[in-house]
Amino acid sequence: MSKKILILGGYGTFGRRITRALSKIPGIECIVAGRRPHRARKLIQAMGVTALEVDVQDNASLKSALEGVFAVVNTCGPFHETGYNVARYCAKNGIHYVDLADSRDYVKGISKLDKQARASNCLIVAGASSVPTISAALVDVMAAAFDRIDEIHSAISPGNKNPRGIATMRSILSYTGMPIRVWLNGRWADRHGWSDSEKIRFPSPIGGRRVYLCNVPDLDIFPKRYGARTVTFRAGLELGLFNFGLYLLGVWRRWGWIRNLPDWAGRLLLVSNWFRPLGGYAGGMRVLLRGEKNGKPLEHAMFLIARDDNGPLIPCSPAIALIRQWARRGVSTTGAMPCVGLLKLDDITEQLKDYDIVLVRT
Repeated sequence: MSKKILILGGYGTFGRRITRALSKIPGIECIVAGRRPHRARKLIQAMGVTALEVDVQDNASLKSALEGVFAVVNTCGPFHETGYNVARYCAKNGIHYVDLADSRDYVKGISKLDKQARASNCLIVAGASSVPTISAALVDVMAAAFDRIDEIHSAISPGNKNPRGIATMRSILSYTGMPIRVWLNGRWADRHGWSDSEKIRFPSPIGGRRVYLCNVPDLDIFPKRYGARTVTFRAGLELGLFNFGLYLLGVWRRWGWIRNLPDWAGRLLLVSNWFRPLGGYAGGMRVLLRGEKNGKPLEHAMFLIARDDNGPLIPCSPAIALIRQWARRGVSTTGAMPCVGLLKLDDITEQLKDYDIVLVRT
């Protein structure tokens, strides 16, 4: 009997890629749901999936949509704004759940549902995306080469031609110019979002990109998980004009010239789309470790590079891998937790093998 998987926002930037991947897996029946299910018309025609209208803040609407569902994939961000209503409903009713959240506080707070999820014998997972899942999987692979890890520096830079949604824009703007706590030299230090830039050289065809401090779950998880004394995470856009523009908006916000920066998301997204013909699709992720082996300094880095327009599949791959595992092998644990340690790097890259996405280690 097929397992029903409900994909909230399954017609969006990430959701449609997850829907397309899951619909090819035997034994899975995909249901696309959201406030505008008519946007799933092409998916319905191409893959034969079902589309439903649902209001994620209305439990009656959720109850109707989740009848007989095995697991939910939630792509409806920004999660720090939408909250835990879907995850809480799943935890209460014994439905497995996974989302693509990269909000630091949201992912950390998912543990508040742990007791309820255990009582209902289900697994509630937050943050199955580039961070903290893929960044942690890359650290796990490299960690074996070290006796001690002192520093972890992660960075992401997408290509300018890749699609971007309003939820991603609001998420970035939520911390741009705002104080964030960063673990530096064994203590917490205050920095500002989208500041303290650094230029990173990615493997070809990306090259040099400038990246800026971001507020992500790794900053809380990695110091405890790996014992590192310094943990940073930066992101940057391909076009320097956009990077500098965000930096300026952050400065103006600190000066009090801008009060509700996330409300600018729609206008900024419109302007950014005017520049879509510039740049390219190539983008990637880097995780750099510094530490010690046999008393000597050691440095390793791994890059995940998308050389074509399939870059958005990278943040989708952990959710796809989890659902594939759950459908094939069942769910072996219960509770509510961030998506760290639930997948190995091979589980993730397996979802990317048919695309021009490569892993580079230095």
